[in-house]
Amino acid sequence: MAPRDLVRLLTDKGVLGDGRVAEAMAAVPRELFVPEDLRTEAYDDKVLITKRDGAGVAISSASQPAMVAVMLEQLRVEPGHSVLEIGAGTGYNAALLGRLAARVITVDIDGDIAAAARERLAGAANVEVRTGDGWAGAPDRAPYDRIELTIGTSDISRAWRDQLADGGLLVLPLWLRVGVQLSVAFRRDGDVLRSESVHDCGFQRLRGPHSGPEGFVAVGGGEFVILDDAARAAPLCGLLSQAPREERAPVIDPEVLARIALTEPRTLALSDLSGGLRPGLYDAGSIVVIDGERMLTYGSPSARDRLIYRLGAARPLDRTRLRVTAAFGDSPAPSQGWRFVRRSCVIDVTEGP
Repeated sequence: MAPRDLVRLLTDKGVLGDGRVAEAMAAVPRELFVPEDLRTEAYDDKVLITKRDGAGVAISSASQPAMVAVMLEQLRVEPGHSVLEIGAGTGYNAALLGRLAARVITVDIDGDIAAAARERLAGAANVEVRTGDGWAGAPDRAPYDRIELTIGTSDISRAWRDQLADGGLLVLPLWLRVGVQLSVAFRRDGDVLRSESVHDCGFQRLRGPHSGPEGFVAVGGGEFVILDDAARAAPLCGLLSQAPREERAPVIDPEVLARIALTEPRTLALSDLSGGLRPGLYDAGSIVVIDGERMLTYGSPSARDRLIYRLGAARPLDRTRLRVTAAFGDSPAPSQGWRFVRRSCVIDVTEGP
């Protein structure tokens, strides 16, 4: 396959409709931005893992081309724009941005990843690769018309807000709860960020001191438990080492589970890092996990009973109808929806018309 074949594939899937984004993707050979052993898969519409940590958890990748296209369309880059990218990764997305914008700065916290991206982008005169903690942005070249994160975060840096021109767009993969990660296009409105579009997504997590409390914690046997607060993992790992009680799981719409996850602070997922997630709930001394057609209960049945109750009351979540606001000071709570208090900001999520 070639770049134009990828463009045709994404167009046929209905995820690529912007002509300028299509032209950029047709012009940039993705195989030059992935390791040699992955080049035969360069034009498959899937994530390609390019680096893992010592535990085997993916920490860098070439994002799924469909997701690249969706986020670039959300970003709405214009020819004269200055763009800041957080998470250089392979450099592929920065190469695309370089064809869409006048100037691009891309920042990665990992020196090896940044060096490799810098080498691949050597021919792009309007793209600068920096090594550093993207949480701080790149203030010396601010303001930016557009800022894009290609790494997931549960919090929003005040620096990103401050370095974004008023009326500019910030697009990022926002982790709300385990199992609910959204690609949100925020428009800066003074000191507040207000969403213009929302899509489902899935990304590796932000690294560094501002990465947040979420994490993958090894359970044993190649299994990991994924939590919004990794500090709570120890007693849960003990429960998961026990044999579960198994029963047939009810038929569950994944978007019902997504709504439950927004409502429930005690959500988790199990993973063997092969890509699939088995969602569940927990409380003190109890875990329930949905594993395909099986429902597995560890410890007492309280988490199982809570899940059954929630399933009976919840309706599917339509993520495209969600409205997200991020405020960096005092903000009145919405009369409906969900509020997430982070270290740097308060995130309110409501359902729009």
